Amino acid sequence: MLVLILEDLSAEVPDTNAFHWHLKDFSDDDGENVLMYGYNSATNENIHKKCSSYKRKAFFNNWSPCEFSQREAHPGLDALEYDNKFDIVYSICPFTNQWLNNKGLGREYRTMFYPFSEHLIPQECEKQYDVIYHGGIHGREHVDCLDAMMYYNYRYCTMTHHINELTARHVPYATNVNLQFQEKIDLIAKTKISICYNLVHIFPEHVGVIKSYDGWEKNAAFREVDKQRIKPQFKTRMHEAAISKTLNLVHRDRWNVVEDYYEPDKEFIYFDDSIDLREKIHDIVNDWENYSGVVENAFEKAKKYTVKNFVNFIKDDIKK
Repeated sequence: MLVLILEDLSAEVPDTNAFHWHLKDFSDDDGENVLMYGYNSATNENIHKKCSSYKRKAFFNNWSPCEFSQREAHPGLDALEYDNKFDIVYSICPFTNQWLNNKGLGREYRTMFYPFSEHLIPQECEKQYDVIYHGGIHGREHVDCLDAMMYYNYRYCTMTHHINELTARHVPYATNVNLQFQEKIDLIAKTKISICYNLVHIFPEHVGVIKSYDGWEKNAAFREVDKQRIKPQFKTRMHEAAISKTLNLVHRDRWNVVEDYYEPDKEFIYFDDSIDLREKIHDIVNDWENYSGVVENAFEKAKKYTVKNFVNFIKDDIKK
């Protein structure tokens, strides 16, 4: 099965995941099937003209369900309209896919794993640090995370630009700022534990946008937007820690999308709250060798989610 692959990364933050996939390297044009990726490729008229006669057009959405928090996913189009040029939409949110398929929009939504480039896999190295969190500070749990890490030889990595107010207030606690993508991976590889929250936080004004969609309450991803203003989303830091042979210490939430890709206790460890987080960090740091099996299992499992396997899966699946 051959697939033409087209990209528009103009809306993506430079040096983030999509820039390291190089999916076009796997492109094989059969004149019938096309896969597009990159936020703006959905409405990029130039690349759509290139394949106007193709039988099947597919799109990879690696940010779902965030598009339903925005007033317009693209100028003049809401989140139900911007991907209407496609026959198949591959998305990372299983709950949103089920909800959209039930709407009968004339296209099919299929759940797909978030890929990573095998070129990012770092050299195995000696662990120099105890625990790391990289990303923004979006809620109380992230503040608790920093509080717990500070008792150890920790790393906290963040950007100093395009960040929210809460993150900006915690920049003084950062040990590393504005790292290049590979630098971040290499730092993770030097650390025993990586803390992960598979959640997206939203602001109060986003709740009204979500609730403007008919039947929004039938999407299980939105069931906490009124209460805690959170949504589920698989975070690629799971892969980044796994390929770095760093233990994933994962917050147990109301959705646990992580279990679609990794097995608890075998390939990662859950924690339930700030107290449990502190206890788990202490246990793992002081008994690191006992967790080597979990680390190795996760490393082997992560190999399923490479870019090469991603493209091969879609090439086989798109014809269905």
